[in-house]
Amino acid sequence: DVEGFSGLEECPVPLGSISSTGPGQSEDYSSAQADDIIEEMGPGDDVSIGSDLSTLVVPFPELAPVVFFCLKQTTCPRNCCVNTWFERISIMVILLNCVTLGMYQPCENIDCTSDRCQILQAFDAFIYIFFALEMVVKMVALGIFGRRCYLGDTWNRLDFFIVMAGMVEYSLDLQNINLSAIRTVRVLRPLKAINRVPSMRILVNLLLDTLPMLGNVLLLCFFVFFIFGIIGVQLWAGLLRNRCMTLPAPYYRLEEDDERPFICSLASDNGIMSCTDVPARREGGRTCCLDKEDALGAGEAVGLCINWNQYYTRCHTGSSNPHKGAINFDNIVYAWIVIFQVITLEGWVEIMYYVMDAHSFYNFIYFILLIIIGSFFMINLCLVVIATQFSETKQREHQLMQEQRAQCLSSSTLASMPEPGDCYEEIFQLVCHVLRKAKRRSAAFYYTLRGKPPPAGGGRGNRRGGGHVNGERHHSRHPRSSPKPYQRNHDSQPLANSISLSVPQSPEDCPICALSLKERGDSGNGEENEEDAVKETSKEENHLEERGDEEKKCRRSCFGRCRDLWNDMRRKLWGIVESKYFSRGIMIAILINTISMGIEHHNQPEELTNVLEICNIVFTSMFTLEMILKLTAFGFFEYLRNPYNIFDGIIVIISVCEIIGQADGGLSVLRTFRLLRVIKLVRFMPALRRQLVVLMKTMDNVATFCMLLMLFIFIFSILGMHIFGCKFSLKTEAGDTVPDRKNFDSLLWAIVTVFQILTQEDWNMVLYNGMASTSPFAALYFVALMTFGNYVLFNLLVAILVEGFQAEGDANRSYSDDDRSSCNFDENDKQKDPLHLSGTNDCKSFRAVLNNKGSFSYHFLKFFDHLTSECLNSVHLLLRNYSLHLCKTLFSSLCFRIQKMLEAYRPDWCETREDWSIFLFSPQNRFRQICQSIIAHKLFDYVVLAFIFSNCITVALERPKILQGSLERVFLTISNYIFTAIFVGEMTLKVVSMGLYMGEQAYLRSSWNVLDGFLVFVSLIDIVVSMAGGAKILGVLRVLRLLRTLRPLRVISRAPGLKLVVETLITSLKPIGNIVLICCAFFIIFGILGVQLFKGKFFYCLGPDVKNITNKSDCLQANYKWVHHKYNFDNLGQALMSLFVLASKDGWVNIMYHGLDAVGVDQQPVINNNPWMLLYFISFLLIVSFFVLNMFVGVVVENFHKCRQHQEVEEAKRREEKRQRRMEKKRRKAQKLPYYSSYGNVRLMIHTLCTNHYLDLIITFIICINVITMSLEHYNQPHSLDLALKYCNYFFTSTFVLEAILKLIAFGFRRFFKERWNQLDLAIVLLSVMGITLEEIEISAALPINPTIIRIMRVLRIARVLKLLKMATGMRALLDTVVQALPQVGNLGLLFMLLFFIYAALGVELFGELVCNEDYPCEGMSRHATFENFGMAFLTLFQVSTGDNWNGIMKDTLRECPPDLNQNTDVDYACNPSLQFISPMYFVSFVLTAQFVLINVVVAVLMKHLDDSNKEAQEEAEMDAEIELELAQGTLCCMGAPGCGGGGVDKGLVVAGSGPESAAGGKERGGGGARGESGDGSRRMRHGVTSVHQGPYGSRESSRSMYSPAQVSPSV
Repeated sequence: DVEGFSGLEECPVPLGSISSTGPGQSEDYSSAQADDIIEEMGPGDDVSIGSDLSTLVVPFPELAPVVFFCLKQTTCPRNCCVNTWFERISIMVILLNCVTLGMYQPCENIDCTSDRCQILQAFDAFIYIFFALEMVVKMVALGIFGRRCYLGDTWNRLDFFIVMAGMVEYSLDLQNINLSAIRTVRVLRPLKAINRVPSMRILVNLLLDTLPMLGNVLLLCFFVFFIFGIIGVQLWAGLLRNRCMTLPAPYYRLEEDDERPFICSLASDNGIMSCTDVPARREGGRTCCLDKEDALGAGEAVGLCINWNQYYTRCHTGSSNPHKGAINFDNIVYAWIVIFQVITLEGWVEIMYYVMDAHSFYNFIYFILLIIIGSFFMINLCLVVIATQFSETKQREHQLMQEQRAQCLSSSTLASMPEPGDCYEEIFQLVCHVLRKAKRRSAAFYYTLRGKPPPAGGGRGNRRGGGHVNGERHHSRHPRSSPKPYQRNHDSQPLANSISLSVPQSPEDCPICALSLKERGDSGNGEENEEDAVKETSKEENHLEERGDEEKKCRRSCFGRCRDLWNDMRRKLWGIVESKYFSRGIMIAILINTISMGIEHHNQPEELTNVLEICNIVFTSMFTLEMILKLTAFGFFEYLRNPYNIFDGIIVIISVCEIIGQADGGLSVLRTFRLLRVIKLVRFMPALRRQLVVLMKTMDNVATFCMLLMLFIFIFSILGMHIFGCKFSLKTEAGDTVPDRKNFDSLLWAIVTVFQILTQEDWNMVLYNGMASTSPFAALYFVALMTFGNYVLFNLLVAILVEGFQAEGDANRSYSDDDRSSCNFDENDKQKDPLHLSGTNDCKSFRAVLNNKGSFSYHFLKFFDHLTSECLNSVHLLLRNYSLHLCKTLFSSLCFRIQKMLEAYRPDWCETREDWSIFLFSPQNRFRQICQSIIAHKLFDYVVLAFIFSNCITVALERPKILQGSLERVFLTISNYIFTAIFVGEMTLKVVSMGLYMGEQAYLRSSWNVLDGFLVFVSLIDIVVSMAGGAKILGVLRVLRLLRTLRPLRVISRAPGLKLVVETLITSLKPIGNIVLICCAFFIIFGILGVQLFKGKFFYCLGPDVKNITNKSDCLQANYKWVHHKYNFDNLGQALMSLFVLASKDGWVNIMYHGLDAVGVDQQPVINNNPWMLLYFISFLLIVSFFVLNMFVGVVVENFHKCRQHQEVEEAKRREEKRQRRMEKKRRKAQKLPYYSSYGNVRLMIHTLCTNHYLDLIITFIICINVITMSLEHYNQPHSLDLALKYCNYFFTSTFVLEAILKLIAFGFRRFFKERWNQLDLAIVLLSVMGITLEEIEISAALPINPTIIRIMRVLRIARVLKLLKMATGMRALLDTVVQALPQVGNLGLLFMLLFFIYAALGVELFGELVCNEDYPCEGMSRHATFENFGMAFLTLFQVSTGDNWNGIMKDTLRECPPDLNQNTDVDYACNPSLQFISPMYFVSFVLTAQFVLINVVVAVLMKHLDDSNKEAQEEAEMDAEIELELAQGTLCCMGAPGCGGGGVDKGLVVAGSGPESAAGGKERGGGGARGESGDGSRRMRHGVTSVHQGPYGSRESSRSMYSPAQVSPSV
């Protein structure tokens, strides 16, 4: 990355001289100096450091010449300060500081008495002194104030702040005042590291670049928070304190647990829960049923007990709020905390249930709106803004780099250097080069020792003469270090030909031709092969090199013959290894090996273990053999050239080590490396390889991002340790206090907790703990952590990936174009006569050979090789072409013959009735024509749609608990018959009119029709089966009932917008499939690893007191249950399900805790038994959840762009027309007299007042104050505040009324109502007035008014906030984006509805009978989240799609059937054994489509429209400029020639108008930092305007020439 920095835009420094000193050169003063100077420089300096550094008079021209009025650059203290060693020491000290900060232990260091603490304090003091010194030195070197001085740079200001805070801290320590707030500033010290790491600095600067746009998103958030917060406070202040009381004081609580209080609804509200719903008391597993009167008798003795709970009858407002007071709507700040929690989608359902219990069921509307607006739109807008900004900045950086490279190269000798290849290739070539040099040197040395002259072809001199072709080849291996070897005439010509053939059709297809081609090709032009086709053509390098080298020596000896045999063998081996059968065999072996590794499970039989061991040995030996074969065939260097081979080799070596190690026992760690074989499959799937290439390309950015993330997590962990260290504790049942598992007591757990908060899992629990144990202000820490971490940093990661995919997509498009051209070239060649290729040229070369006085026989052999390879090449092409053709003809002829055979038996009416539908209805048939006319009628589709919708309603009414024979059941059955009949009718109509299968338009030719037909068929079977007596075949019936829920899918084909979205999704399935494959590879690897680590360890003892139990036998002796967790790693299937829950980041913390506690097979878990297992879980989350799953976004966005491309052209046309119309309108407006020209004096004055900008500002200010007063309301507020707020409201209302009246006078009725803002104003005024009158009526008690109406009126006052939008233009642009995207998002919403509908209907069928009670406690389902009926199922699915506790719901559906239920079928607990398999499929498929795919399409749509709205803003600016220009010219023109009307000028300008716009469009598409350019554009326009003023009184021609963009730009 460029060594540039906040202000330094262009720094034409050769990168080499700054970032690193080259190998072997001493670190000379100037280059090291440059390094330091760049670090120290303030922003905005125009510095050029480089070759001319030493020639200047002042040693450091970019520093201020004099600082402190006396120190010149050469004076003593200052010239010492300007030095280079400083930065390096500084980095070391920062690292040291990180270590000391991390060693802080909050539980011990309360009053620093231990030695360890004293040492840390000493270190701290030393580090502080160092930073202070560094600051002083830099100040002396740079000066303090001023543009280029110390405080001119932001990073230095940060350093300064840290030092100052330290000074305050130490001075307060002397006074013995302990201010922990100032101590926490130390935490910022690691931030100093950012400035020292250039790539990280670039990323951070990039984030700072996005701040202005993010500011708009934050404003939008602020709006949402205010509006929803005020509504919440108005409706629910104090409601969550409601509890059920008895006559004495205490209130009802569940099991002494205040975490989940029983909130009841007051008499005035209509909430769900009332005090009569308090469940009966239970003792010892039995329900109590006595009253206290009965108990006075002998009731207790019998073992019955008193149900005290029935006396909690009165609902009162209590004192405390749920979750230690953290959740309430008592004032605006608490409401904000709740809203933030809802937007992060963690724990929002609980809050919603509380509010529904206390107030009303319909409150779910508030929450669902908040989630759709807040989470789905705002948070994704955040992501979209960061991503667009990132790609723009990236392009800017890239251009800068290109320019710099051009500058550096033009001056340096490296100008001929090609673009560097990939890193691995470069390193490999360097190593080869060094080794070859060493070999040559040692050979020369050996010959000089023996006193013989080196043989021909050995030394360097011979080669330069070019005596031997082989020498030449050797020589050209180092094209960079030597002049280009001259080439013989006879080699160059045919070579060009052969290359053209060998590149399109890769030589691997035919090893022999490739080989001979290579021998000859290398002889003349090795260099070209080096650069262009390294991988393609240099397969056999080593082999040939040796062969050529030794050729003549060996000819005469027996050694030569062996050599030849060996070479032949290698050639054959080469053919085998490169053949497709070999690679397929290896691929199959890998697959079988993967399966054999995946079979392992808990409690597996002994035989299986032995078989797997043998399998392992067999596969290891297979892969070893493969490696040996490849090494033999390719030779050592050639083998290593391919990075995949290195990977293979490492795995083979590890496997062999493991098998040897197993004999001695131990080394089981190495077993896990076998899993990497799965990755070898990637070699065989090109599409996958492409995705991985994208991953690798983004790797450098991702690595930087990871560094940034680590720094961020580290800083927040240490801050957390300082604030919450040792404060989180839990009370156990036995009454002990133990620290909570989510704590900040040591660095490790602080990091884990921060990471957990970043994954948004259960972070609300940590928040409640933090607020309860310190103060409510602790919420600030968590909100800051979430906003920066989740919404900024992780979105940056997504942006990096999206950008990678888009860049790759563009490259791919251009690549495919190249491909096409090369293919055409190929075809032209094929059409020529094949022998012509190797005809004329070869004669010339033959003559050349004859004239050449060299070793003739050798050349002749070469030539013969060459000729045969040419012919073989062309023949090969011909054959390939012909074979394809042959296959096709063979296949078609076979079909044809079968057809012919069948035709003999075919009745002749088949031919005569070719175009009849189902061979029954002729085209002239009356019935068929009637059908056709019905289908063609425009109402037909609408009628069918109406039926489909009504059918959907009956599907939604289905639920398992409807009794047979009841009215409802009868109605549903009959309606089912009716709808089936209707759809059968529709199908017959279509089949009769279009034909079933024969013909172009036939029914089954459209896939949507196939779907319809399938559904009709299923319904028919369903009816037949149920009539034949359903009791016998319940299973079949059930499946058919489930398939009935798919009927809503028919809507898709009849709604065009939906159809488009679905088709987009279907086209993106293939690339998404690739990502799913990559995911699967990772899942399988981690799954197998998980089985190896945890199989059989996820069992625990379930009982009242398990303190002293250590293993399974103890547990069973005590008569407790030995059970396993629902999510475990006992076999691969279970492991994959657990990993999917981990990847969705919901409930992963509990799985991680189980993993950390696991001890061994049949052992009772111990808390934090093995903290190393953190590595497994956290690495899985980082790799899969954050990295691979975010590639989904990249792929979906990229595909969406592709799908939109063919619509772009039409859109551009439409935009152009719209623009023309707007121009016309503006032009007419500009030419007409303004409407207010006829006004009287007073009205004109009012009009100027209303159109004045300052009036808007004043109104905005008033609205802001009004919003603040509205948010001051809170629970239990004093009466004085009530009065104050009331008078404020009167004042504000009167202001708004006055404004509305003035505007009405100024604009008149018609014009006033034309503008939307004015309509909004008027509505607000009317509402306010109505609200005030109603309140007055209520106070004076003139009329009985329901208080809720007044509440609603007060809530509606919030609409005033919307007036602010008129002023905030940036935010309006964002909102425009959202509004423009709405139609498309509407289609998506429809698709969502369909998905939810089908899954909800399915869920009611599958899980409708599950119950939660004391015997079967539920973890996710509750009385609110059930599948009892369609409405509840819909809400529950919404909860699943937001990912809140969906894993709990899935756990509850994974019920295991109790063994005793098989005899007596208990109606109460309907148990279905097949749910074990169906439920994971149901939930996993739903979560995948809802959470991963559809939400990402929302992101794609928003991105697209943000781009569009940027373009439109640009066009607006251009239009305004154009009109300005036109007005100027119009006036001039009319002054010059009084007869000229507007018409002429108009036409000219329309023509000119299209110019800049299209230019701008082009610029947009080029995408070079569009925003910057748009500003430029408008500036340029204005320039154009001024230049016209000075120009001649233009006729039409001159006006056009003035305003062509080409001429305007120079005037800038």
